[in-house]
Amino acid sequence: MAIAKKLFNTSLVLGGALGALALYNKVTETMAGELDTVLTGEERRYPWKYGDMFYEVKGSRDAKPLVLIHGFGPGASSYEWRKNIDTLAEQFRVYALDLLGFGLSDHPAIDYDAETYTDLLNDFIREVVGKPAIVVAHGLTSAYVIAAAYRRPQLFERLVLVGAPTTILQESYPGPLNALQKFILRTPIIGQFIYNTLTSRQAIRGYYDGQGYHNPGLITDELVEYIYTSAHQPNSRHASAAFLSSHLHLDVHEPLARLQVPVVAVWGREGFLTPAEASSTFKRVNPRIDVRIIDKATLQIQDEQAAQFNNLIREFAGAPVK
Repeated sequence: MAIAKKLFNTSLVLGGALGALALYNKVTETMAGELDTVLTGEERRYPWKYGDMFYEVKGSRDAKPLVLIHGFGPGASSYEWRKNIDTLAEQFRVYALDLLGFGLSDHPAIDYDAETYTDLLNDFIREVVGKPAIVVAHGLTSAYVIAAAYRRPQLFERLVLVGAPTTILQESYPGPLNALQKFILRTPIIGQFIYNTLTSRQAIRGYYDGQGYHNPGLITDELVEYIYTSAHQPNSRHASAAFLSSHLHLDVHEPLARLQVPVVAVWGREGFLTPAEASSTFKRVNPRIDVRIIDKATLQIQDEQAAQFNNLIREFAGAPVK
């Protein structure tokens, strides 16, 4: 009887704790509110096999297509191109994407991996853009663009890799600990609670202050709030769980070495996670890569040095520089 009573009391405590976590998760999601775009393009959705991908398009239909693809991380979205799309749309037809599982796109509870995004990008450029495009990829997304361009070079005119990490040139596979991390993060109560803790406003600000920006004055309340809201859309944890547990890694050493599409790779001189020294590694793999280093920038080069970044895109694409 005593054992049964103890088990009953323990069950009550555990049930109460889980109930409290579930309530906290629900309140967090509700308080985050709905996400709205701040970009000024025409809003569209691309229906794909796993869900709809949100994107915006701006610029003349006759202009050369330019595709902007954001980096990875909780709360990532096309918001990071807010200082670029209007200027670039003066000379290009710009497509700014929210990748599946992020931003205003659908957030299906699928098992995300590198092939998910490589296939998505190839399908989008083939079916929506419809002709060879200049593709700008930020961070880890560079790996998927390299792989996509290697497989279907006819869809890509040029590649711009922004802050590409050297890890995409290394062979690596998720281990048992990574699998456990992903499993826990995908659970509906405990995983959601851990995810909410990792994506609090304080955590977001701390990350960007420590690694995202050279100029901390650019880490505004508006920036933090948008990323926070994006990170707390329903089911956002699933894509982020794959990212945080290293299940989105893709080794593109061989594809990059063989790639014939022109590539310019850009790093911020003050970068920490993706230091400018990474340029030598990429040049060893493919000596044809054009390397650019931008001063007073870390990860968010397109935001910190927007004018210089926009001119770099124009120059690389053969358009007049302003």
